[in-house]
Amino acid sequence: MRTPHLLRRLLLPVLLCCALLTGCGVAAPDVSLDQPGRKPVTITVWSAYSGRELDVFNNVLRRFEREHPWITVRSTGAQNNDRMVAALRGGPAPDVQWAPQSDLAGVYCPSGGWRDLSHYIERDGLDPQVFVPAAWKATSAGGKRCALPVLGDIYGLYYNKKKLAEAGLSGPPRTMSQLADYARKLTRRDGHGDIRVAGYAPLTLFYANRPAYEAQLWGAEWFRKDGSSAVATDPDWRRLLAWRKKLIDWYGYDKLRAFTAGAGAQYSASNAFQTGQLAMMLDGEFRTAFVENEAKDLDYGTAPFPAPDDRPKQYGAGAWTVHLAGVTHRSAHPDAAWHLVKWLATSRKAQVALAEGLHNVPTTKAALRSPELAAIPHFKPFLDMAADPNSKVPPSTPAGVSYQDSMAAFFQEWESGGVQDAGQGLAEQARKIDSFLDQVTIGKER
Repeated sequence: MRTPHLLRRLLLPVLLCCALLTGCGVAAPDVSLDQPGRKPVTITVWSAYSGRELDVFNNVLRRFEREHPWITVRSTGAQNNDRMVAALRGGPAPDVQWAPQSDLAGVYCPSGGWRDLSHYIERDGLDPQVFVPAAWKATSAGGKRCALPVLGDIYGLYYNKKKLAEAGLSGPPRTMSQLADYARKLTRRDGHGDIRVAGYAPLTLFYANRPAYEAQLWGAEWFRKDGSSAVATDPDWRRLLAWRKKLIDWYGYDKLRAFTAGAGAQYSASNAFQTGQLAMMLDGEFRTAFVENEAKDLDYGTAPFPAPDDRPKQYGAGAWTVHLAGVTHRSAHPDAAWHLVKWLATSRKAQVALAEGLHNVPTTKAALRSPELAAIPHFKPFLDMAADPNSKVPPSTPAGVSYQDSMAAFFQEWESGGVQDAGQGLAEQARKIDSFLDQVTIGKER
């Protein structure tokens, strides 16, 4: 599933979201289990899926109904976070919500918008060890575990095998310095110096280039143990910025901007990697489905993203974002809803069917070892990245993703030359991020 980046919001809407949810009480969970033969119950689930992806999801829900014949599931797709938050405040609301961004657990859990599932987890003896550690970590915030992980996206390197061979390059780059070297060797310009083929296009917000993912790949920390921003003190942020700026300056910022402006849309058949205009890129496992459907003749490979030069053992890791399923505080049938959430998260059949149909990575260790998924062309490297202990998720905060959006805006200023001093710029970002969190009252004692 693709994270709806255009829907990512800055601070004001996030604070509004928090205000809408503040004061939402968490109803006491039902103690009794639904039993076969019980009076039939109907529950609703909302997701962001649409089109073919919604069909895949709904087909898996039919399997759930066959295994739980007393529960009928009504599925509604194309639901973004704004609609989900509005439903938690008032009006029609589903029993289960499916969120494509694990970063939002920091909003849903402390607010009580999604129920704390600890009671159900303990009651049913659910073992956290069945999940990939990074996926399990993404399900809690503010001292509450309000979700279970159901699939995810993990980001690695896509590379054009034919172009690498033509440039005399053997195999994908494994370090950041090799990535920059490959990018230069693979780039082709016309007589005016304009970029016709980019080896790698490092501009922020071009396709999947986002601080949320790149921080994971560089090992840069967002927060200290006391919860304050670490972006001004962790040296990996400066190293990331310096690496990007050096490569961007080699291209020429204006030349690179012109290239990316003319590149096809990320989620379209004219994507620059799929058309051969981009030799390497950062992207998620779902891209394999796009290539299969839209660029069947493309000779490409997938691999872990290069690691920092001084951390070769980190090679093999990827950048996670986890899809979460939670039971809303307004659910009229929370126990039946929990049955669905638990089944989606723990059933190997469900995980494999969803992952195979959607080209997403599963979040249980058993499903990651599935031979059916390993057989999908170019998919196994992502399964390996998902299982790698160095693969992480971005932190969840009560301010949602505002800290990521603010950093992305700063990255763009730095790349364009609008900010000259990286240290001062990062210090200002740290103050902004701390301010975002200070202004949010959700989950705090009042």
